[in-house]
Amino acid sequence: MRIVPGLSLVAVVVMPQIVAAHPMVLARAEPPADPTSEEPPPFEATSSKAPDSNSTPTVAEPPASDPTEAEPEAEPEPASDATLEGERGRARSKTFNRHGVGVRGGITVVPTWILARYLETHANALCRGDKVGGFAADRGLLKTQGCNFYTAFEYVYRQSRILDIVGVLGYQRLHTPDALWLDKGQSAVNGLGGADYTEIKMDIMTIEADFIARAPIVVRDDVEFGIGGGGGLGLGIVFGGVWQTPLGDAPAGFSNGMVTPDSCQTTADLADFTRCTPKYDGTESGADPNFDFNDLSEPNPQGFARCSKGECNTADLDRFGYRKKNSDVPPVIPIVNLALSARVIIKDVFGITLTGGWNTGFYFGGSLNYFFGRQFQTDRSTGPAPSK
Repeated sequence: MRIVPGLSLVAVVVMPQIVAAHPMVLARAEPPADPTSEEPPPFEATSSKAPDSNSTPTVAEPPASDPTEAEPEAEPEPASDATLEGERGRARSKTFNRHGVGVRGGITVVPTWILARYLETHANALCRGDKVGGFAADRGLLKTQGCNFYTAFEYVYRQSRILDIVGVLGYQRLHTPDALWLDKGQSAVNGLGGADYTEIKMDIMTIEADFIARAPIVVRDDVEFGIGGGGGLGLGIVFGGVWQTPLGDAPAGFSNGMVTPDSCQTTADLADFTRCTPKYDGTESGADPNFDFNDLSEPNPQGFARCSKGECNTADLDRFGYRKKNSDVPPVIPIVNLALSARVIIKDVFGITLTGGWNTGFYFGGSLNYFFGRQFQTDRSTGPAPSK
């Protein structure tokens, strides 16, 4: 039959194009072409977008990750500028020298307004020269001279970067210029004759334990700064004391061998010992019955002690027989310390502290410290300290 040769011709022409157009058929029908062969494939696709059989097979990409799956967070790098939370974290860490030794010193003042509650006249050491201002004069201050101070050795145990426990062994000076002290209300009973020539020459050795907490405001590798406060308790061992000599009945003044009977009339006159001069009074308790005015450094029949405007001869006062050391001052006194403090530590080694507060009076001063001791951990945390 002649149809068979025609079908054969159609098969020869059309089938290769169908095969080339369908890659699955191609894959099953023919092996992949050799990529190194220079001969072109026998047939080329005319309408399919399938990849060329000569091209290198494409490697399948891995499936996309699940967007709901959380990626692990990268470790944050230490910030160059630590936050406040981080700085406080440093302060709670243990990377610091725990022990310190140092010296402290400063001035101490008992304000006039406190003494005025108990005294009509008095003297004080206010660290401001010898000028008495109007405010102090209205409150009975007769004279001011000198300055009281304190100094001490201290051992510091830094329980943390916030809390210090401080042991103190120190010395405090408590002197005032000689003056005629008159108790509150006494002038109404005995007039100016109730005044006592008063010498305060006290020195105190102090033993204290202080507990000071400071908030860490700045904590860096090179510098640390904190402010805060605290308190402490201690004892003061008193050396010296307070000596008093009564002015005497019918007070008067004595200068250059002359008596000025009308000079000691007002409390302002008590500021000048040549206007209100201590003299022997046989009616005073303890008066020496064998008193001889010729034994005075400046003999005079009236028995006046030799005095300048600012002080009197204590040997003359002793000859009266009733110059006494005040027994109301105990040999040991309690000390309650209240303090405000600010401190800078450099390189975790050198400390500079400013402190003010109340002890035996208001005080203000500072200390220098050297810190040492084993560091309890070698890394410096820049964040909050661990809870444990």
